[in-house]
Amino acid sequence: MAAECSFCGDPTSYFFPGGLCAGCTGKNARIKLHAMAPAQRAELVAFDDSIGLMQAAARRTEQASETVARHKRTSGASLKSYLAAAPLALTPEGQREALALGLVHYKTSDTESKTGRLSIEIDPLQLRAQRLRKAVITSARLHDQEAKKGSRRGAWYMLTLTYRDGSRSGPRDVSELLKRMRGHFNRTVSRLRRLAGQVFRYLWVGELTQRGRPHYHLLVWVPQGMWFGRVDHRKWWPHGSSKFEKARNAVGYLAKYASKFSSLMAASFPKGFRTHGCGGLNEESRRELRWWKAPISAREALGGEADIRKCQGGYFDKLTGEFWSSPWRVTFAFGRTIAWKVIPI
Repeated sequence: MAAECSFCGDPTSYFFPGGLCAGCTGKNARIKLHAMAPAQRAELVAFDDSIGLMQAAARRTEQASETVARHKRTSGASLKSYLAAAPLALTPEGQREALALGLVHYKTSDTESKTGRLSIEIDPLQLRAQRLRKAVITSARLHDQEAKKGSRRGAWYMLTLTYRDGSRSGPRDVSELLKRMRGHFNRTVSRLRRLAGQVFRYLWVGELTQRGRPHYHLLVWVPQGMWFGRVDHRKWWPHGSSKFEKARNAVGYLAKYASKFSSLMAASFPKGFRTHGCGGLNEESRRELRWWKAPISAREALGGEADIRKCQGGYFDKLTGEFWSSPWRVTFAFGRTIAWKVIPI
């Protein structure tokens, strides 16, 4: 009596190893059998996923270190070659002043010269981290001043957002959360007359965990009589867990995390992801924030009441139209970012 093949079920009188008929011993059958291998247990799948995340985080850290190394200044000939086309001619006094200012010069001479070019090399990643720290700390101070003006009652709350293992992070995750929180805030304000005039104030900064996953810290102003609760329980943050607690020192809370943002973290942050955000400041506070973010020379030239805006070649005051031409120029050469200006010597 003929038996059936263990794979296709066709009756046959002769079996090959594994209970297969002659037709199922070919290459295609072996591929199908391999694809039909029993699935792993959930614990093993989770373990494999965690190992993959750790390997990906380690690779991102390596790539970030390589990026930082490319941006670091080396004492090689690249900048020398760039400046060789128009070498500096500094007097001994000019050399001392350049060194005191931290400026870089590559050729000196005692010959007479009326002008000289001074150059500094800029690390874009370090500059990005410095700008973030200034923007976050200044925004937190302005928010705290606004929120405590008048008779408005409320408190600052800290919201920490994390991703669960296996959850993918996206560049608009925080924006979608803030959109839902703003909708809840506006509905509550329109329903309760005592909250009239309140605005949705928030400030957030991102950082990376040791495994290279984004991790966000938010500061939210909650008026008395309003409550947000756990945003993950409300499905506003479906990507992981959240922690919502009252902040004793709002400015210090954000300043602590902003100070952790380094050039290495700037290089490691996923492409397309924002690193910080702010919302709810009035027009005057936004003007002051732009003023503090401008260079010191532009602030001194345009004055303390100026609404400073950046434009090509310098900065201008939007209120008066006054333009300040920056003496600095930026040149990209040999993979380096060089800022330079011509000064009398």
